[in-house]
Amino acid sequence: MPLPKSLQEIVGSLLFASETPLTASELRESVRAVDAEEGETAELMDVYRTCTSKEIDEALRGLEKALEVAGCGFRLVCAGGAYRLQTEPSCGRYVRAMLKMDRPSRLGRASLETLAIIAYRQPLTKSEIEEIRGVDVSANIKTLMDMQLIRLVGKSELPGHPFLYGTTAAFLEHFGLSSLQQLNELDPTLQRSNPKKKAEAYKRKDDKKDDAQLELPVASEEPSPAAEDAEPAEGDEGSSSSSASNAAEDDDDLFIDDTPDEFDDDEEDDEDEFDDEEEEGEDE
Repeated sequence: MPLPKSLQEIVGSLLFASETPLTASELRESVRAVDAEEGETAELMDVYRTCTSKEIDEALRGLEKALEVAGCGFRLVCAGGAYRLQTEPSCGRYVRAMLKMDRPSRLGRASLETLAIIAYRQPLTKSEIEEIRGVDVSANIKTLMDMQLIRLVGKSELPGHPFLYGTTAAFLEHFGLSSLQQLNELDPTLQRSNPKKKAEAYKRKDDKKDDAQLELPVASEEPSPAAEDAEPAEGDEGSSSSSASNAAEDDDDLFIDDTPDEFDDDEEDDEDEFDDEEEEGEDE
């Protein structure tokens, strides 16, 4: 049996033969599990059996560059931390025609918007999604759950403990993402939320509410000294009424006529006309 030329060649054959994506650790275990047979150079086989994680990563990078240069119609893709060989998107129509496959089902605009909100803001509740979109998302969530693109990741600490939604490994595989961190690279204006910071923000809001309730002033049944001084005595009722009348007179004295002069002239003309009309009536 001929021996493999390099670790890169072994890694490529494992990915080609595997029905499911393989992680770097799974590739390393598969390589180290093979022992030397009779007539083979044990020293060369030991080089592969003692491979490290760093050597596996270098072999994967070398395989990716080799496939890119060769332009053979498929490439190495890392999705969700696992590696697989995938056909080029530009050749998809030819592959579907050969396999006699129908056109793949596409998500509607509403479902895509809901999925994007969950991907960037996860974990979050259904009510939070509806608050962002402004419409009911029950049907969209059901569609995404059936396609296994989202899943339940826990329960919120909000009243009623609603379910929290998040993406799945199938979501990363479907969109060809190695991790959720790559979402930030797609559009710098859409930064993925940090679940830890989000939880701390909720906690700060609750603490502020508790502090506000503790700082509410408590009404005291005992009157304050200022209130006692403000209460008039029985013999001071007359003086209080007189002071009120004096205040009213002062208000009258403080009245300022701010009517423009032009209107004052009109009023005087109206009064003169009225006096002339009265005199004419008396003469008649």
